[in-house]
Amino acid sequence: MSPVCVETLIVGQGLAGTVLAWHLSEAGESVRVMDEGQPVTSSRIAAGLVTPITGQRLVPSWRFAEFWPKAVAFYRRVEARLGQTFFREVPMVRLFQNETERERVSRALSSESAVPVRFPEPLVNDEDFQDPWGGFEMTGGQLDVPGFLSASRQWWEATGSYHVGRLQLPEDLEIHPQGVRLPRWNLEAKRVLFCQGFAARNNPWFVGVPFDPAKGEILTVRVPGLEERRVMHCGIWLASLGEELFRVGATYDRDHLAPVPTDGGRTEITTRLQSLLKRPFEVVEHHAAVRPIVVGRHPVVGMHPRFPQLGYFNGLGSKGRLQAPFIADQFAKFLQVTGHIDEAFNVQTRFGKIQWND
Repeated sequence: MSPVCVETLIVGQGLAGTVLAWHLSEAGESVRVMDEGQPVTSSRIAAGLVTPITGQRLVPSWRFAEFWPKAVAFYRRVEARLGQTFFREVPMVRLFQNETERERVSRALSSESAVPVRFPEPLVNDEDFQDPWGGFEMTGGQLDVPGFLSASRQWWEATGSYHVGRLQLPEDLEIHPQGVRLPRWNLEAKRVLFCQGFAARNNPWFVGVPFDPAKGEILTVRVPGLEERRVMHCGIWLASLGEELFRVGATYDRDHLAPVPTDGGRTEITTRLQSLLKRPFEVVEHHAAVRPIVVGRHPVVGMHPRFPQLGYFNGLGSKGRLQAPFIADQFAKFLQVTGHIDEAFNVQTRFGKIQWND
C-alpha cells in the first residue's frame, strides 16, 4: 500500500502542537498530528489563565500588548470553526500581600500603564476573603485548555488527520532529502515538527536545548457558599469552575520532577488558600505535571540547523496561552517562506552554540 503523504507531521498535541497545527491548516498545508494520548500533561491540567500583570514586581506581562490581540483573534477563529467556546475574557483581582507591596505597586499603577487597572470599592466581599492591604482589578483571559485540545483532536480524528502513538526516536523516523518517512505508520511528510513538551528532553536531534523545568501541582477544591467568579490572585490563584468548585494553584518545584502529586505540594497550596479565604473548603482533586520551561524563560521555535526537515516548538511554560498563537503564526509564515522568526524565540539564535546531534 502506498504511504500517506502530507506536508507536515506534528508530534505532540499539547498547546504548542495544537495551536501550530491550526495555523498551518489555516495556511493551506496538509497536516497530520500524532500524540501519545497521555491523560495528565502540563497542558491538560492547566487552568488556562492569561494574566496581564504578573510576577512579584507586578509589571505588565512581557509584550502583552503585542501578544494579546493575536491570541484573542486566534481563539475566536477556532471557536467559529468548531462551533464551541473555549476562551473568555475575565475580570481578575490581585490582592496585595503586604503594606510595602501596596505602596510600591499603587504608585506604579497610578501612572500611565499599558494594562488598564481598576480600583473598585469594595474590591472583595469581606465575608469571603482576607483583604488587609487592598488590591486592584484588571481584565485577563481564561482558556479552557482541556476542552480546546479535546475538540481539536475530535476535529482532526473526523478528518483522518490524527494518530495515537508513541514515536521511538530515532528508530521510527527515516530522514531523506525530500522529507521524512515513518514506515511503522506508512506515513511520509515534507517535515516533522516536534511539540513534545518536557518529553523533548529525550529527543535525539534537539537534546542540546537546555531545559529549566518546574513541576507544578494544582488542586480542585469545593468552597461552599463562595460565589466569586473573578479570578483571584494573592500568592496563589483561585479560578471558578462553577457549582462551588474552584481550581487553585500552583506550586513551582525545580528539584523534584516526578509528575505525581505530593503531600508537600498539597500542604503548600492549602496553607496559602487558608490565608486567602475566610470560608472552609475541601480538596476534591489533586494533579501534578512538569512545565516544559527552557533556559531563558521564553519559548523556542525553529528548524534544526543540519536537518531542515526537522522543526521544534517548545518551552511555552505558564504564559503559553498568551504567547503560543503569536509564535505559531510566525513559525507558520516562516515555513511558508513569507515571514521570519523573532530572534527572541529562534532556537538556532538562542542556542546556536550547543552540540547539534546528527
